[in-house]
Amino acid sequence: MSTREWDVVIVGAGPAGSATAARLVSSGHRVLLLDREEFPRPKPCGECLSPAAVDALGSLGALPLVRAAPHVPIVGWRILPHEANAFTGSFPDEGEGIGIARVTLDPILVELARRRGADVRIGARVVDLLREEGRVVGVKLGGRGASEEIRARLVVGADGLRSVVVRRLGLLRRAPRLRKLALTAHLEGVAPLDFRGEMHLFPWGCVGLAAVGGGRTNVSVVTTGDEKRALAGLRDDYFDAVVARTPVLSGGRRVTGVLATGPFDWPTRSAVADGALLVGDAAGYYDPFTGQGVYRALHGAALAAAAAHAALESGDTSAAALAGYERARRRAFSSSERLQHAIEALVSRPGLMRVLSKRLTARPALADALVAVTGDVRPVRSLFSPRLLASVLV
Repeated sequence: MSTREWDVVIVGAGPAGSATAARLVSSGHRVLLLDREEFPRPKPCGECLSPAAVDALGSLGALPLVRAAPHVPIVGWRILPHEANAFTGSFPDEGEGIGIARVTLDPILVELARRRGADVRIGARVVDLLREEGRVVGVKLGGRGASEEIRARLVVGADGLRSVVVRRLGLLRRAPRLRKLALTAHLEGVAPLDFRGEMHLFPWGCVGLAAVGGGRTNVSVVTTGDEKRALAGLRDDYFDAVVARTPVLSGGRRVTGVLATGPFDWPTRSAVADGALLVGDAAGYYDPFTGQGVYRALHGAALAAAAAHAALESGDTSAAALAGYERARRRAFSSSERLQHAIEALVSRPGLMRVLSKRLTARPALADALVAVTGDVRPVRSLFSPRLLASVLV
């Protein structure tokens, strides 16, 4: 049983948790960062950071460390719909993305939090929350026949999809409706992508590509619900079969195991509770296509740290005191989430996608605008400027 009370215990040391920890210790708080798995570790992820995510790393003070590690600049995206026109969109001149493996990125952020003063415990499995008079006052660790209780003034759930903290708080709004699964692995020997990510769309799903440095390319295969049932536990064989029938990957050789994640629909009723808040994927997620997860993690961490600091300074970590964070999250992410729903509706309808891709091919400025918005460089409302709307109609 632990007798020390922390200001903040953060469950999950991915980008959201580590960034929140780094910011809070910089504000003078005693922070304990927990994760059940060792680092470095592979994560099922597209491993493509948007320009906004790169800016967020700069704001955190982590960008020089990231740029010193193996990575590849990304200047835009090339979208190749099945039996339709391919189109290319570029980020604005002031924006550049990064392709970087999570086995490289995540330890950088964990170490940043540690160097700034956070206590980091790896191999710590949170199994429950501690409560007193209806409010969260800490976490309970379990596993390997041992248990421990750790008290904190505030608990931050940053433990991703299928979050233990979310489940124990009862904040999951409903079961996922977008039944998709992503399979990811690294390949060597893939033809150069010219510093762009690529998305190949098929009736059964899509294949995303992003160079991550060291001669490796991240390949992400996203399947529909029907295809998911066809996996039958043979995800390596399924992934390899998709690679074999995708021409751009001819000559590629898989050099890692195949990881799986999904579904990409994690709606929460709220990101705050008495004595607790949620950040990153745990706070709510819907992203079947555009890959903005790391940006949401890093920007959400900045919002969470600001709200947590104010609450801790005031001595009030109730849901009411943290409500400003919930509002800030909705302002920051709701419009992009609505756009993600619209994009999912388009890519799941080949007829509509053929019409749109033809127009985007003929109107490069429109393709650039769409890529800028999905890269969080421009707000969603910029897509509805009179000039762009006129280009759609002409």
